[in-house]
Amino acid sequence: MTSVLVKSRQEQALVEAKPHRWALSVWGCGFRQMARRWVVRRHVSRFCRPFELAGREHFSQISTPALIIANHTSHFDTLIVLSTLPNWLYNRTAVAAAADRFYTQALKGAWYSLRYNAFPITRGGGKTALAYSEWLLQTGWSLLFFPEGTRSRTGELLPFHAGPALLALRQKVPVLPIRIDGAASILPPGARWSRPAPVRAEVGPPLTFEEGDSVMEATAKMEAAVRALGRKQPAQALTV
Repeated sequence: MTSVLVKSRQEQALVEAKPHRWALSVWGCGFRQMARRWVVRRHVSRFCRPFELAGREHFSQISTPALIIANHTSHFDTLIVLSTLPNWLYNRTAVAAAADRFYTQALKGAWYSLRYNAFPITRGGGKTALAYSEWLLQTGWSLLFFPEGTRSRTGELLPFHAGPALLALRQKVPVLPIRIDGAASILPPGARWSRPAPVRAEVGPPLTFEEGDSVMEATAKMEAAVRALGRKQPAQALTV
């Protein structure tokens, strides 16, 4: 029985799906720009009560394309991060999503791609799973990643996977860390319906890596940057 369960999990992790490149089209981008008020901000204002954002000034300190990383406790995290991005960054950001969770049904996957400019990542797919991500960065798109790879059930930060660090090093792009607290109370793992809860998001200073930094070193720096944001209360915070 144990071997069957292990095999089943491995098969689930290796679910593959092709990205919907049409989501990058002019009409796809236009839809998200017009619909942002309803499909992103409305939900955040409805369920993040209150919603506090700190570190907004760090957005202006990054060059694009960039890698945006955040901790992960809820499927609501994607909405929260997208709601914080200034328009110039939001309009050129794509979201990495687990293929085995969001792209097992054709219509569901297509809607997720259109709504959030998401694209599938095959968990356990190795370096080949990052090929489309690299192409996006090379063509000027910033990427949103949740480096833990899955939602934390306890709220504690899980070890980061190496993929995002590999992308940052290969493509020489800055990394913008974001910490979200409170989202697990809105839509915790296993819950079917969202409920309002206080949420705080903090944007940290951008990270850049030195020539010769290893993937392990870059991964550790990224994890430490997100972890540090949860340990301090900055002086400037904005309630939206």
